[in-house]
Amino acid sequence: MMRNLRWGDAVVVALATALVTTSFALGYAPGAGSTHLVVTQAGMDPRHYPLNENRAIRVEGPAGITEIEIQPGRARCLRSPGNQGICEAAGWLERPGDMAVSLPNRLILQVGGVRSDFDSMHY
Repeated sequence: MMRNLRWGDAVVVALATALVTTSFALGYAPGAGSTHLVVTQAGMDPRHYPLNENRAIRVEGPAGITEIEIQPGRARCLRSPGNQGICEAAGWLERPGDMAVSLPNRLILQVGGVRSDFDSMHY
């Protein structure tokens, strides 16, 4: 079968292979852009913090203080005034779209980036 291929056929096969490989890499590779933590609290503008350095953030809310820890590439809710520990239970937020919620302080922590792993969320 290979004997019937001409040089033009080989060029078409090589270009098609390169196109499919490039499309796959662009469509499924992790985003190259930097990520950041978006802290949203009811009635306030969202605040953005880069995830490229160690940092501790204290956010005061109606129920008390929520402590947020940022390490390079990830963030977490360290302490929150809620007695159920929902915010802390979310663990480390690392990928775009990861989220933690502090209900008593009406606070949402979400990792933002180039692209989220999902396109919709329902509560």
